[in-house]
Amino acid sequence: MGKVRAARELRGRGIQLSPSAVHTIWTRHGLATSYDRLKLRAGRTDAGKASLSDSQRARLRRATISRRVTARAGANGNFAVHPRREELLAAAARIFSARGYEGASLREICAAAGILAGSMYHHFRSKEDLLVSVHAEEFRQLNEVVDRALEGKTEPWSRLEAAIGAHLGKLVGRTDVTAVTVASLFHTAEAPLQRRLNREREAYEHRFRELITALPRSPDADKSLLRLALLGAINWTRIWYRPGKRTPAQIAHHLVNTVLRKSLG
Repeated sequence: MGKVRAARELRGRGIQLSPSAVHTIWTRHGLATSYDRLKLRAGRTDAGKASLSDSQRARLRRATISRRVTARAGANGNFAVHPRREELLAAAARIFSARGYEGASLREICAAAGILAGSMYHHFRSKEDLLVSVHAEEFRQLNEVVDRALEGKTEPWSRLEAAIGAHLGKLVGRTDVTAVTVASLFHTAEAPLQRRLNREREAYEHRFRELITALPRSPDADKSLLRLALLGAINWTRIWYRPGKRTPAQIAHHLVNTVLRKSLG
């Protein structure tokens, strides 16, 4: 309860305190916010009864997540991106990864993000928008790691090897966001959704088109077929890869120097 209700309840028991006096006492004991008071009550047990109701537990969960994501945004110095949107994306990635797009529900995603179901529409218009945004986030991260890997490299074969190594490193990291994107590579959605998913994928594939075009290759080599076969091979790596044998960099080196160089030599 808030300070006004608490003061009213106390007056009903013969204790004359104003709402501001109640607030002063709460502040003195580190209970100034409803979050603090719910946390204290959650740690208590009253004769085996639940210390919080379902609605109170939901409020505490939402408040806990809100504080965590706001603190994360502040630590990163990035309040331009709304922390609630980022938490929704992370929750959607977890649920999509675990249940698939069709099996995931918006109610479950919102519960995992610690918000009411209707609040999602402030950030995303639909479940489809959520999936497209998770998909776009993965390609943003992929482009970022490839950009870093290519810095300072000019020799065509070295650039291709660096790009493959960066791609593989991100792919086998097994994050929820990556899992959703990889799943979309092997699953065909309904045509309108598939077209939206293909936009980010095609833009990223263009990077490999440029890297392969720059290679010294035999005149009869089919660069389009080579690009598609290469991307298929490296994307499939996430299915069979197990840590402890070859690293992503070693796999990239083998692909470039043992497979591609010989086939194009």
